[in-house]
Amino acid sequence: MLSPEHVRVRRRGAELQVLGLSGELKARAVELARDVRALAVEHVGRSREELEDAWSALEVAPRERKILLGLAKLVGDDCEFEAGDAEEAAGLREELFGLAATLRRDADGSFDRTAVMADVAARRGVEPSALEALLYADLRGAQRLVGCNAPDAARLVERYEQAQVQAVLLRAVRVVAEVRCASGDAYRTLFQKLKFRRLMHRVTPLEAGGYRIEIDGPFSLFQGVAKYGLELALMLPALEACTSLTLLAEVRWSNRGKPLAFRYEPRTRLTSLDKPSVRDEVQELLDGVRGLETEWNAKLADRVLDLPGAGVCAPDIVLRRERDGAEVLVEVLGYWSRASVWKRVELAQRGLGARLLFVVSSRLRVSEEVLEETEEAALYVYKGRINARSVVRHAEALSARA
Repeated sequence: MLSPEHVRVRRRGAELQVLGLSGELKARAVELARDVRALAVEHVGRSREELEDAWSALEVAPRERKILLGLAKLVGDDCEFEAGDAEEAAGLREELFGLAATLRRDADGSFDRTAVMADVAARRGVEPSALEALLYADLRGAQRLVGCNAPDAARLVERYEQAQVQAVLLRAVRVVAEVRCASGDAYRTLFQKLKFRRLMHRVTPLEAGGYRIEIDGPFSLFQGVAKYGLELALMLPALEACTSLTLLAEVRWSNRGKPLAFRYEPRTRLTSLDKPSVRDEVQELLDGVRGLETEWNAKLADRVLDLPGAGVCAPDIVLRRERDGAEVLVEVLGYWSRASVWKRVELAQRGLGARLLFVVSSRLRVSEEVLEETEEAALYVYKGRINARSVVRHAEALSARA
């Protein structure tokens, strides 16, 4: 992942623009990517510091500097480094510096460094040259490169251009994406990915087809900005995989400056909408219900509930009772904002044509009472971890109420 300092941007009035690559500059970027990757392969077995020095020695024009830094960051992310033993290195420094201090004091301020190194090396049964390497083996620059898994140069440049947009989103206050997909399955997959990333979002249908997705950005939060920003940035490939995407973001590019508008439409589709992984808390709930002696069965939900004029709800789990086939849809909400809960409450009060149980953390300070008078929906507020038995109990009560 790139940082904002790696991004080539310009400001035009109240708008922030990412500078793309084309023509001779793109060809030069591919050349640099090839050199950066080749140096990483050549330096397998050597230290991170040696590799970074080799990258820094590459000759580039001033306008190419950020491209080089960004490509090196991406290749570095794809490299595997082996760190030295931190405890051993700290103990070695303590022993060596303690001996040196003693000798310096006894010799009135002077001592032979080579002799000290040889003495400690002999005690530890290693060569003095090896001792030098062990002394700071726990530092980042001393980490040993053991492998490079970076893709070819052309793919690296594609990733760099995508990563520039991701880095801008790290400073977003709000993101609005208008998307169109080829099928209902693609929309369900997209909405599930939004939930997997635990992003605070609101989805509304567009009159001409497709959906408008409003996502709160990391700079709208009071805490957890870095972690949430990373989740938002990692959502970009899924949005780009839609048949069409128009993205507008409000970003705070500097600490003192006013928010700027950032617009983005991908030129090509780099990825496909693969099925998302299941969130840990959802999988734990599935396993928990399946482990109970109950007539309720649990499986992952595969539907999207759309209430015209109100919004969209994508449940996580379907609970089905064997006795009569009664179903309760369960949505496990994120924990970033209370606003997402109240949006679901509003949807439930309007009616979604299905029984819905919303599972909410007590950290969001919402009471189960807010949906007590709603026939088709209920809230289960949990502390710590979700209790499968309590979910089933709420499903029973909701089924009886409806």
